[in-house]
Amino acid sequence: MNEETAAQVCEAISEGAAGGRLFFACDDVHVTHAELKARGMEITEEPVGQPYGIDVGLRHPFGHHIRIAQLKRP
Repeated sequence: MNEETAAQVCEAISEGAAGGRLFFACDDVHVTHAELKARGMEITEEPVGQPYGIDVGLRHPFGHHIRIAQLKRP
């Protein structure tokens, strides 16, 4: 695609047009949250308890919604 179209696509994606979410698991969500926040990642939801564990919401610089969870142990 040409540069103008590529810029329009990048802008639309950064505003969430692509939809969808990425989910990742970690051992300690509070440590991961602190590291990502210190690096300037946009936090959309602070760590919160869920039925499956504790998770945090983030937005990638290109607009992707990401959730990182510390899952409950069985």
